[in-house]
Amino acid sequence: MNGRNGAGKNGKSSSLAPLKVPAHQNGNGKQSRAELAETGAAEDKLIRAESFDQPILLQQTSLWSRCILWGIMGVAGFVIVWAAVAQIEEAVPAAGQLQPEQSVQPIQAPVGGVVQEILVKDGQSVNKGDLLIRFDPTAAAAQEKSLEQVKASLTRQNQFYRSQLAGSVAPSLATAQQLNLSPEVLSLTENRSALLAENQLYRAQFGGSGAGLSPEQQIRLQASQQESSTRAAAAQFEVAQLQQQLTQTEQQLASTRQSLAIDEKIYSDLAPLLVDGGIARIQVVKQEQQVIQSRSEANRLAQEAARLRFSIAQAQQKLQNTVATTNTDLLSKIAENDKRIADIDSQINKAILDNENRISEIDSQLSQAKQTLRYQELRAPIDGVVFDLQAKGSGFVANSTEPILKIVPSNALVAEVFITNQDIGFVAEGLPVDVRVDSFPFSEFGDIKGKIINIGSDALPPDQNHQFYRFPAKIQLDQQYLAVNGNKIPLQSGMSISANIITRKRSVMSIFTDSFSRKVDSVRTVR
Repeated sequence: MNGRNGAGKNGKSSSLAPLKVPAHQNGNGKQSRAELAETGAAEDKLIRAESFDQPILLQQTSLWSRCILWGIMGVAGFVIVWAAVAQIEEAVPAAGQLQPEQSVQPIQAPVGGVVQEILVKDGQSVNKGDLLIRFDPTAAAAQEKSLEQVKASLTRQNQFYRSQLAGSVAPSLATAQQLNLSPEVLSLTENRSALLAENQLYRAQFGGSGAGLSPEQQIRLQASQQESSTRAAAAQFEVAQLQQQLTQTEQQLASTRQSLAIDEKIYSDLAPLLVDGGIARIQVVKQEQQVIQSRSEANRLAQEAARLRFSIAQAQQKLQNTVATTNTDLLSKIAENDKRIADIDSQINKAILDNENRISEIDSQLSQAKQTLRYQELRAPIDGVVFDLQAKGSGFVANSTEPILKIVPSNALVAEVFITNQDIGFVAEGLPVDVRVDSFPFSEFGDIKGKIINIGSDALPPDQNHQFYRFPAKIQLDQQYLAVNGNKIPLQSGMSISANIITRKRSVMSIFTDSFSRKVDSVRTVR
């Protein structure tokens, strides 16, 4: 202890001189194994004896060394504690591009036509209802006017046909020309009017009144009535003559029968006298001949009277037949005319039906023509920006099957990204997202905050652009611009973006432990 203190006071330490043991050699210059063993044992005893006999001197470490050691231990402990306690955000990367919330709206001309005026240009912002393109309305207006004229003509024709069916007035030539009636239809209406007039005349002849007849029909009625009266008078005169002859014949017959009775009485008186011889035979014979002549004359007159009665009956029947025949002829003519009128009415009704069908077709064409006129002005259906304008000037012929321009909606842009099926596990709607626009460096322009608003229900298969299974997702942006030095740079549709979807927070230690676990698993799975 004194030696240690003394060494401490002097600031020096004493060192022990090494003990040298002479080497014993044999005759040939080499030590034997026994000698070497004895020598080693002696040296060990000597060293142990000297160790306890000599004082031990220790040198104190420097201050800097201790500080560094404690600093390393403190930092290591702090790092371990921080790694166990501190949490960092775990993010899933995804790539995509900016798209309008509504899809790009292709604008097609509802109907084909010739462009008269273009009121917008590529890149121009438009509002819903703004006039974009005006088409030439000349052809559509002319078509509408022509259809209106044809419809009016057909309507007037049908009105005329219905008036003909209800009346009997024949159309005038001016009316026919004004209504543009065909010769066939005009002939039908004229024939119908003539047949109706004849039937009216026949009914007047049948015993009706002549009121309402035209002057020509009045003359015809008078002539017909006079003819009928004449024939009836002739028949009646013939009956009267025969009746007069019958009267005369009956008178003669009565006289002859009286004479016959007298002659027969005389003959009956003379016959007995002839038997008695009181009178000549010649007188009796003459009287008998007189009786025969009187009887013969009476028979002749009786036959003549019968003939006259039959003739009178025939004449009376002829008179009746004359009146009946006249009425029958009138009724037959009326029936025949009614049949012809019915045929004409059927043809007129067919013409009316054809016109009605044509009017229906024209109404449809008119509706289309009016709609075409309304479509002569092409207006913006949504707010947005015009692009891909096909028409470059007036005279451009628009096709209704191809878009004439497109409008990018001016509503909020959303980021459409694709998430691999390996990263989809913790991704859910509502998670926050950091969106970086590839066109603007992150270090200078920063990123845009957002959140997931939609995730596809199933993975899309690989294609030419994406060689992996992926889930489509949409990200709603908190702002539609990037702010740099107080300036707002608006975002544009189609810009490519990179998104970091913040799925959860985890400790730093868990990251190292997961990495260590994967390394261990990889070692375990090595064959």
